[in-house]
Amino acid sequence: MSFDSDSQLEGIARGFVTLSGGERERCDIMLRYCTDDPLVVGLIVSRPGHGNACWVISRDLLSAGLTGTAGIGDVTVEPVAEQSNPLGVLLRVRNDWGESRIHIDHQALLLYLERSHAMMPFGSEAQSRQADAELDELLDEGQDPPAVR
Repeated sequence: MSFDSDSQLEGIARGFVTLSGGERERCDIMLRYCTDDPLVVGLIVSRPGHGNACWVISRDLLSAGLTGTAGIGDVTVEPVAEQSNPLGVLLRVRNDWGESRIHIDHQALLLYLERSHAMMPFGSEAQSRQADAELDELLDEGQDPPAVR
């Protein structure tokens, strides 16, 4: 894992992905965190011969999934212990095409999230200028709501 600058953190972890059909493949998982968008972590899953799949997951959800089942609906995160494998974290992502299960090493995710919290501690995300600017834009009373078609 490396720091690209004072505001970005990238890391690569080995893992595997299980697709809707049940096939399980090794993959690399790139984690990206940026203090400009402090509430989320980007995950880019690279599978040989299949390209990349990208998701944006709540940092709080990933953190909560280290110790217990977290999330409802289309994205859940939970710790998993499988015989002869180190402790892992399972991310379930559901969409119209089915479900993908992304397995990542627990220790790697824990260390990554600890580094992201050193950059932007829990609770300080709302103080981020970017988050404030986005909230101000959403709450701008002088702005007409988007048209529904």
